[in-house]
Amino acid sequence: MCFRPSEKMPEMPEVETLARKLRKRLVGKCIEHVSLSGFPLRRPFTESFAMTLRGRTIRKILRRGKYLIAELEPRAFWLIHLGMSGRILYHARSEERVKHTHALIRFSDGSELEYRDPRRFGLMAAYDGFRLDQIPEICSLGKDPLSCGFCGQWLKTKLQRSRREIKSFLLDQRNVAGLGNIYVCESLFLARVRPQRRCHTLSSEEVENLAAAIRNVMRDSIRHRGTSFSDFVDSEGNPGENQNYLRVFQKEGDVCARCGFPIRRIVQGNRSSFYCSNCQE
Repeated sequence: MCFRPSEKMPEMPEVETLARKLRKRLVGKCIEHVSLSGFPLRRPFTESFAMTLRGRTIRKILRRGKYLIAELEPRAFWLIHLGMSGRILYHARSEERVKHTHALIRFSDGSELEYRDPRRFGLMAAYDGFRLDQIPEICSLGKDPLSCGFCGQWLKTKLQRSRREIKSFLLDQRNVAGLGNIYVCESLFLARVRPQRRCHTLSSEEVENLAAAIRNVMRDSIRHRGTSFSDFVDSEGNPGENQNYLRVFQKEGDVCARCGFPIRRIVQGNRSSFYCSNCQE
């Protein structure tokens, strides 16, 4: 099955957009009530989920890869992954629950945070008394592209040991946290590297260019508030604008803005890859 726009999973820029919005709204608020639909998400809610959140104050809003994390006081962590179709919406006052609302978090000032997910591939979990690096979903993640340690030298060391295709390597969250199909295609185009290249064949110069391209694509995408095809909106219901700046993703048949050759599409691991067959080597 090929990738379709409606199946676009929110990636790091979308989650970072949410984190920045929610920091302004939620930090310092006390959770008064947790209401759940009774339907499971990717995993069922644990019996202790609501109990862990209730009565705690949001101290920080963090992001790790594609995970949104609320650090709570007394110490606990509330973990959110949007899956394919999840939405986090902030309401200044109570609103009527709509279809596919699976969690409604009410704060002591009357505001609410709503989690909608028609396909229920998302995740919500609460960890009481854990350190962040002890949470299974977090400790398994690779390096974040915006972290200070993400550079060509680090990436070269990883790629030298791998015989995988470069696109498959970059999509693996155990290697690089937060990248998905859209931003890998865009980064490889910017770095002039074909998605089919084997990791160990990239030269030091190509790896340096790729690391820089990934960081630039991430920063630009965050500045444009993420990519919205159908599902993603921020916590205020506003779509992102980065879809207007994509160079190759979903551009099959269009001409390459760099060299004028047509953009091609191939399927790798059941996902569509978009690239220029002329200027990506």
